[in-house]
Amino acid sequence: MRRAMRRLAGLAAVMLALVARAGTPPNLLVQESGARVAGFSSAAGGADLDVLLPPRALLEQAGVDLNDFVWCSADQAPFPHWVLFEFRRRQWLTTLVFNNALNDEMAYPGIAARHVEVWVGSERPDRLTRVASFELERNRNDQAVQIAPVEARWLKFVITGNWGNDTWTELAAFAAYDDGSRPAGLAAALRRDGKVDVYGIYFDFASATLRHESGPALQEILAFHAAEPQRRLIIEGHTDARGSVAANSALSAARARAVLAELVRHGADERRLEAVGRGASQPVADNASSAGRARNRRVTVRLAAD
Repeated sequence: MRRAMRRLAGLAAVMLALVARAGTPPNLLVQESGARVAGFSSAAGGADLDVLLPPRALLEQAGVDLNDFVWCSADQAPFPHWVLFEFRRRQWLTTLVFNNALNDEMAYPGIAARHVEVWVGSERPDRLTRVASFELERNRNDQAVQIAPVEARWLKFVITGNWGNDTWTELAAFAAYDDGSRPAGLAAALRRDGKVDVYGIYFDFASATLRHESGPALQEILAFHAAEPQRRLIIEGHTDARGSVAANSALSAARARAVLAELVRHGADERRLEAVGRGASQPVADNASSAGRARNRRVTVRLAAD
């Protein structure tokens, strides 16, 4: 059974929208970027994993039919599955896009990737650091996430679980972007601007469950909270514009409360913290692109006007 190449309805529209919008950074995981597949755990039928690096020229063609940009694990291959990309030189990464709306989900329920880890490194491909992990929604394209800016030569996606299929796991072509943002000290930004958008706080998609990789960003907030005992902090949750106003308001508030609760669990004074959900009311980017929506899904820490 040939399973490595399958038609992916909707991915063309996603990618074309990204490359067509003015100001959208280029996808770093295309052939012209100089990226290459440096290794992978397995593939059905011995497929060439360069299939995951489409040519940009193809993506720019109106009506292009992306039939061949799906990876499938080998039969009965054990978890974890992984794909390692190498860039020509060190590359800043700020936004990642995952796609798992698969035609094969109809015939093979649960084949879509579910649990994904992101590993990066700059010195050697065998010395990588996990910077984020996510639970993807089932059978959905355009799952974009903004990560804390990181510079890397190698980018590795590790799939530790799917939605229940016992034989195969599939995931479609990835995208990676650099929107130009760079790491900024939280304390300095708060003192200078009175607020800072924090992209190192991670949640599962459409969930208020904090991921383990949020620890460093939370520690920065805790350090400022301890160093400035006279200041109150407002923790704001923000969403993109997809979904209803009520749903976005509820999700953003739940995420803000989750951050507050974790800070308190690590010793913060709850009396000097406030959690607020802003929903999609305060975007910082265009909600028409996946990269823009990823920037809008954020936590903001603000100094209270006491």
